[in-house]
Amino acid sequence: MLTSTLVTPDSSMLWAEDNTDSAMDASAAAGPPPPVAATFAVALKLPDFWLHDPPSWFVHVEAQFALRGISVDDTKYHHVVASLDPLATRCVMTLLRDPPSQGKYAALKELLLRRYALSDAERAEKLFNLSGLVGGTALELMENMLSLPLDDGGFLFAHLFLRQLPAAVRAVLANSPLLPAKDYRSLAEEADRILLVSRTFGIHALATDPPAAPSTPTPASPGASAPLLTAGIAIRPHCRNSICFYHQRFGDRARRCLPPCALTAQGNGPASAP
Repeated sequence: MLTSTLVTPDSSMLWAEDNTDSAMDASAAAGPPPPVAATFAVALKLPDFWLHDPPSWFVHVEAQFALRGISVDDTKYHHVVASLDPLATRCVMTLLRDPPSQGKYAALKELLLRRYALSDAERAEKLFNLSGLVGGTALELMENMLSLPLDDGGFLFAHLFLRQLPAAVRAVLANSPLLPAKDYRSLAEEADRILLVSRTFGIHALATDPPAAPSTPTPASPGASAPLLTAGIAIRPHCRNSICFYHQRFGDRARRCLPPCALTAQGNGPASAP
């Protein structure tokens, strides 16, 4: 005769199973956790693509990727594509239509740099047509030149920099040990120090130099000026057709005459002294 035995689970086993089921239900309701890269991608907004300076733009972009921990190739690729303007998009449309299965970001970056970065000839043209300091500093000029480097500028690069400086500064830097060392930023800083000293010295010299006294005629002594005035008065009556002052004024009725006078022959004698 068979006897059936009913096994009843204890309360601890029932409690553990209930908790497990509750945790699974909560996890299913919440959904799978989002990838780390996707979480950061939502918060990232890159600047528009810089057509005039792609290398600098990629330096900025890759710094943003590093700060947010973005390393997935597809994520970086799509961020760059979203930052392109219509002109740049058309230039790389062949790649965008059929991107490689691996290395999308690297391929897009290489293509953009090839299309928009300056060629060696364009960089050389800019270096040969610099406009000097133009109110800026020598260090600013050097930074601009370093953004346009030739593969091997050599002595030519330093010469192009020096020719943008005033002659006095060039003379001081001509034998600087920074030239053979190719320490161009330090060379530019030294040029700025020389420029500052020369400008300060020039301003100080102008401030301390006494102004030139205006030239004024030396007054003549009373004794020397009296004969000149007397001569002027005496000459005035004889300035018209050799006729004296009295005949000019009174004509034939003049009772006085100052020689030489053309009317003396008419009977008017020379004027007596007053």
